[in-house]
Amino acid sequence: MQSRRTVLRGLAAGAVLGPAAVLTGSPAEAAAGYHLAVVDQNSKTVRIYDRRAKRWNDDAVIWSFTGKEPWFGTAWWADLSDVKIRKTQGRGRIALVCASGGAAGIVDIKRREHTDSDNDLIWQAYPDDNPHSIERIPHNGSILTASSKGGKNLQLYSPKNPKKIDDFDSYEKVNSWSFPGAHGILWDPRTKNKVSQGVLWVLGDGRLVGYKVRGAGRNTDLDVWREVMIDHPGAKMGHDLQPDYTNRGHLLLTDSKGVYRYDVNRDKVISKPIWAKGRVKSIARHPVTKEYIWVVGSPDTGEMGTKVSIGKVLGKPTAERGWSDARFYKARIFSPDYE
Repeated sequence: MQSRRTVLRGLAAGAVLGPAAVLTGSPAEAAAGYHLAVVDQNSKTVRIYDRRAKRWNDDAVIWSFTGKEPWFGTAWWADLSDVKIRKTQGRGRIALVCASGGAAGIVDIKRREHTDSDNDLIWQAYPDDNPHSIERIPHNGSILTASSKGGKNLQLYSPKNPKKIDDFDSYEKVNSWSFPGAHGILWDPRTKNKVSQGVLWVLGDGRLVGYKVRGAGRNTDLDVWREVMIDHPGAKMGHDLQPDYTNRGHLLLTDSKGVYRYDVNRDKVISKPIWAKGRVKSIARHPVTKEYIWVVGSPDTGEMGTKVSIGKVLGKPTAERGWSDARFYKARIFSPDYE
């Protein structure tokens, strides 16, 4: 296996195989070709591991981000809640992170092997009210956060100069909107040739809403494009929202009752889960191996999970990684791809 430093250079340069890469050979060989970014609330870390690692210990960590807390004052980086890997023209790959304690930030992945909120953020903000998700609009540069509480659940940060979208020092908050229970936010390109025609999806309590992004810089705004209801008996608290990398134009989402697949080309109510399982906090799927990656929480561990499960059939893992005092909330395929 390659050294962590060699792999880290590959991550920063985009050389490590992601979902869109062509993997050859047996399924076992293909499975060895991707990495996972895992959010653990107990250790306040995001860690990247190789899928083929037999154990997730310190020696297996390829890259990490730690939310540091002050000796006194607000614990902004408590309870890390999301990570997304994105690619910029000027800086290469970056990690978008946010925490329920109230903070959001962007980390330059190539800066060093072990990063933290004190030294390695190239952008940060404090949306507060329990941030659960963060996203960046690729053609526009704007950053949006989704918080589950308060009256300003969606917060928009945009560059002052719309021609310098990689200048994170110039970003400022320009707008906010109410979206009860906002938990997931995801950019959907819709078409690779005209990225500006994409849709920003937001998942909250009982609904999934698609927005069109218009304007640039300080004039960036959102217009509702589609509202999809989640229709089933009982609680409908949304949890996670990700692309289904095996099926372009499809989204994977979770709520209080299960895991769902939504076809963005068909404006239909979401009602029947593909897995009727409560407390699924995180969902992802690899396009080549067809493996699902999921985290299931427990009331005994503060609704977090102690393991990340991997398998081609939901609920039937062929591999599990974790440790007894882990409090996993998210597990992402390491890739900047939006679909």
